Amino acid sequence: MEYRKLISFGKSSFVVSLPKAWLVQNKLKKGDLLYLEENGPNLMLSKSTTKDEEEEKTKVINIDGKDLLLITREVNSAYILNYRTVILKGRELKNKVKEIQQLFQNLIALEVMEQASNSVIARDFLNMEQVSIEELIHKMDIIARTMLKETISSISKDNYENINERDRDVNRLYFLLYRTVLYNLEHLSHALKKYGLGPVDLLNKHLVGRYIELIADEARRTARFSRLIKGNAKNKAALISCLGKVEQYYIETMKAHYANDVELALKLSCSKEEFIKELDAIDYKSQEISFVTATSRVRRLISHIHCLGQVTYTRSNY
Repeated sequence: MEYRKLISFGKSSFVVSLPKAWLVQNKLKKGDLLYLEENGPNLMLSKSTTKDEEEEKTKVINIDGKDLLLITREVNSAYILNYRTVILKGRELKNKVKEIQQLFQNLIALEVMEQASNSVIARDFLNMEQVSIEELIHKMDIIARTMLKETISSISKDNYENINERDRDVNRLYFLLYRTVLYNLEHLSHALKKYGLGPVDLLNKHLVGRYIELIADEARRTARFSRLIKGNAKNKAALISCLGKVEQYYIETMKAHYANDVELALKLSCSKEEFIKELDAIDYKSQEISFVTATSRVRRLISHIHCLGQVTYTRSNY
């Protein structure tokens, strides 16, 4: 932290010097415009960025010698970091056209604009100033609730593909959420003015989105093994009962989040150990690998819900 002395300038104005390192980092020079935004007792200073500068942000990725997983991560990274145009190049592109097209379809609003034998150009036209973090969290939450409900029914019927597709939807929303959080961190004056979100608020929103995404992942994995269970009806009924309670645990945890109810979040945090004890008792009665593996995924599911609740009861008031 640095300190600067307030200097009187004329009869009605005051000036303060800015750290040179910050000016160099943001490529600022004499005559450039800065934004000032009041936030209670704080005054936020930010660099002025034109819309044209943001739209020109382009990422070029050479895919030769890379497997699909690495290419996917590079494209996802470019998307999250708000590159408006992503260009894939390479001789090997013609052998991966179908997979590349699916890769772009997994990212909201990223569309293929041009395609040749050795290059693909994708671009998105999202107005990031209009993307609401709260709406994205709400959409993720709705899908996660459906997934938890379908996970319970997966013990008696094979609906894994439906759950798997819903998980892909959650992933798509999470990538956009992550991108939106980073965008607003780079444009704090916009985040404060339009949504009333400061840096700590944005961090909390990202954590909420991340835990919902992890919860959706574990719901999918639980369903993957639950459909394979061949055990007796009593054990299945015990697992169904436990999953029903976990579903309600998630719903109440999100209720605490939306209402910023710290007391409710703290009360719910005590449920974790009760669920673990219940799962221990169920595991003890079964030696079936699919059953034990499914319950191990439920343990991770419970842990993620618990961490989701922590975001509410550890949230700063400042």
